Amino acid sequence: MRNLLVCALSIVTAAAADKPRVFITESQALQVSGDATLNLMGGSSPQAIEVMKQFQQRCPAVLVTNNREKADFVVRLDHEALSPVTPFTKGNKVAVFDKSDDLVYSNSTRTLAPVVKGACDAIVKRAR
Repeated sequence: MRNLLVCALSIVTAAAADKPRVFITESQALQVSGDATLNLMGGSSPQAIEVMKQFQQRCPAVLVTNNREKADFVVRLDHEALSPVTPFTKGNKVAVFDKSDDLVYSNSTRTLAPVVKGACDAIVKRAR
């Protein structure tokens, strides 16, 4: 029984190791402060956390990591300002970069699910 458990754990660990690692971040706006130095304003927002959750649910072929150095791909999000035509829906732009910082995929959609699906498909295809 113990050997079976160790074997199953090894298989799960090996499968996770084969998955491409994805680091999810948001675009950060540059702002000039009073002393004319550039400050990066950004950080983790509820939207970025939701994208991580969506990747975990909708893209089981990848592993979401919080360590950019270990990531095989970086997914960068940008959220459009609210539109007067559709005030309750934000636009979502996504760009996927590989380890060489080369653009692999980009798209813009009104809802989050197609952004995640498109990015996921591009990552899985590129990782093969």
